[in-house]
Amino acid sequence: MFSQEYVFGLKGGLNTNTIGDIYERPYQGDPGITYQPEKDMGYLLGAYFMVEFNKFFIRPELNYVSLKNHYDFSRKKANWRTSKMEVPLLFGVKILKPVAIYVGPSFNFYDETILDGVQETTFSDGGPDLDRKTTSLNFGIMARYNRFSLDLRYEVTSKKTEEELLDIINSEYGVNLADLRSYKHKILSLSISIDIFRTDGTKLSDIFKSNKYCGCPY
Repeated sequence: MFSQEYVFGLKGGLNTNTIGDIYERPYQGDPGITYQPEKDMGYLLGAYFMVEFNKFFIRPELNYVSLKNHYDFSRKKANWRTSKMEVPLLFGVKILKPVAIYVGPSFNFYDETILDGVQETTFSDGGPDLDRKTTSLNFGIMARYNRFSLDLRYEVTSKKTEEELLDIINSEYGVNLADLRSYKHKILSLSISIDIFRTDGTKLSDIFKSNKYCGCPY
């Protein structure tokens, strides 16, 4: 049987995310134009519970994630923003001391997605009208030392969005009717974690002791 250790901790970090192109339909003789999204930095805050079995671990998390992008339309920048609560369930293995890799699903609960300049008309209901509940696949690599870990993670949703027609305020942004192209939402994040509680007998205050007595689990 594997010996088991239980860990509770907190985490925080930064992210960038990939969304779809916007294609402006030809308008008053002007040709159609494709606008690609520009990445902005978002952030995440969360907590995790981890069960360790020697080299293996299971790590459920609960995270708040803020996501940002923008489009440089012809007259004015339009900001894209949303947020979500996510529940990843990760399965990992330690491959080299102190490095581990992991993979697992995430269950996502999105807030409303907002794109500046989109209006409610007969052509658009004010979207982007995206699914509020999605699932995604996470995989990443984690380096751990003492009670700290550095985590690089890539996430991609399980299915593509549907293409959507948006009606944008032309006088302000220089774009009229436009199609939000179908895409798979992808997120790249870098976070730092700290184990607040462990069942291996070490204490949080041990990180301030000398290496001989630090109680480092790794």
